[in-house]
Amino acid sequence: MEDKEKLETSEQEEEGNTKRDFLKMLGAGLGIAGIGSLVGAPAMAQTEKAGKYVIVITHGGDDPNRAIFGLLMAQTVADKGWGKVHVWMTLGGADLANKKRVEIIDSPIYKNFGTAAAIMKKIKDKGGWFGCCPPCAEYFGSTGSDKIDYVEMAGGDWLMKNIQDAWVVWI
Repeated sequence: MEDKEKLETSEQEEEGNTKRDFLKMLGAGLGIAGIGSLVGAPAMAQTEKAGKYVIVITHGGDDPNRAIFGLLMAQTVADKGWGKVHVWMTLGGADLANKKRVEIIDSPIYKNFGTAAAIMKKIKDKGGWFGCCPPCAEYFGSTGSDKIDYVEMAGGDWLMKNIQDAWVVWI
């Protein structure tokens, strides 16, 4: 009986080592890939064909730091010419589509970059596109004459179609 238990214990240890070794190898590989992407990203962005970026913003006046941060990411892509920028606003982000609200949304952290309205104008002037979830826009009063003229109503179907071939940032 003892020999059988030793054999089973030995097999379990071997199996555990194999799983453990596999997980270590996987972790190391992912770590190297992650470091490589961080180090290699600027070079890739400068040498490869321009891409398509979809920045999904889910906050407005409720969390101006996140809202402005998302807009600054979109502005960076537009300023550097890395590709076409699409900003899609949903949930609290629909607040940014409201003419009256967007003028007063600014971030204590990113105050030097201006209001949400100023950043959005810079993105638009560089060819950026803005869309907003229709039910969210209605909820936040970002419709009719209160909606920013260049913001289009675009639902989840637009989002699902456009993220297929894009770099997506969800904030």
